[in-house]
Amino acid sequence: MHKIKIEYYDKNIIIINKPVGVEIFSLLKNKIKNNLPNKGILNRLDKYTSGIILIARNLMFYFFYKKIILKKIIKKNYITIVEKNNNSGFINLSIYKKRKILIKKFFKKSITFYKKIKNSYKNNIYNIYIKTGRTHQIRKHLNFSNIIIKNEFYYNKNLKLINTLHHKKISFFYPLIMKNFFLYCNIPTEMKKIFLINILK
Repeated sequence: MHKIKIEYYDKNIIIINKPVGVEIFSLLKNKIKNNLPNKGILNRLDKYTSGIILIARNLMFYFFYKKIILKKIIKKNYITIVEKNNNSGFINLSIYKKRKILIKKFFKKSITFYKKIKNSYKNNIYNIYIKTGRTHQIRKHLNFSNIIIKNEFYYNKNLKLINTLHHKKISFFYPLIMKNFFLYCNIPTEMKKIFLINILK
């Protein structure tokens, strides 16, 4: 059984650190007691991604958060380990819900910014900022651009599942404190070990 690590909570929200390898609804089953849509879960991470999950505790904050998402005034940063040596750039491609990318005007735009922050002989660590939040956006964009996430389990289930994509930071204006709210979620130990091992090789 996975233990839930609470990073922050107040009367409006709970923020947890989701471990890799578990579905969010499975993790929170029977542990959230409210009548909000989707049990108040405001952002989703796929099974193979760890990091920040926000949960609303009331309808007021639930709809407030949905509103700032539509206005694109929320910032979400991820960190990932990739197997190819690229520097920085951005990807602006529309995403279809299935595992395809279609460059079509009538699909919703999806924008991903990436920047290499550390590198070693075999692997590089990237900081990822997404301006939009489509399903599997980071994985689809990087894969389409031939930037390969290390042990990309989403596309190849024959690989060993390791933690190589982490939602590390979120910020938005929070009316309760009348200023920008900022939360940083520590990089998982497994990711640190992977990078350290490759530096020492």
